[in-house]
Amino acid sequence: MTASVPFFQMAMAWSPRVMACDLVIEPTGNGRGRIAIDDTAATALLIALGTDRRAEPDDTLPDDVTGLPAQSAGLLAMRGWVGDICLPEGQRLGTRAWLEARGKVTEETRARLAGYTAESVEPIADYHGTDITTGAAWLTDDTIQITAQESATSVATVVGS
Repeated sequence: MTASVPFFQMAMAWSPRVMACDLVIEPTGNGRGRIAIDDTAATALLIALGTDRRAEPDDTLPDDVTGLPAQSAGLLAMRGWVGDICLPEGQRLGTRAWLEARGKVTEETRARLAGYTAESVEPIADYHGTDITTGAAWLTDDTIQITAQESATSVATVVGS
């Protein structure tokens, strides 16, 4: 499926030097530069997989030792991106993969992370009218990799448990 709404945003890329995403600056000469424009899904997917989505009220938080749902842990414990309040009703940005910070090395944990990954890219796929495939696979006994791919653009990140 070809994207019906083209991708067009400020380019972001993973910087191993600072271990974070950063804006891409294209040199223009004389020591100056311009913010690069990304016409692929890469930046949107980096944001979706690299930001924490707000927990649902019935989610159990990783730091919640009492086992009570997220409502009992306070507003900040539910994380999330502050810009979510600007999005249309019910829409959220990011992934709830952070909820598995204390997850066990089980198929159930992997399946939940795969679900969180699919959930995080669904608004992007819907808006752009494109197909995005997602997945989750154990790399080691305490690290799982989540992936999202649209056409020839693929983004991956790891989640430690």
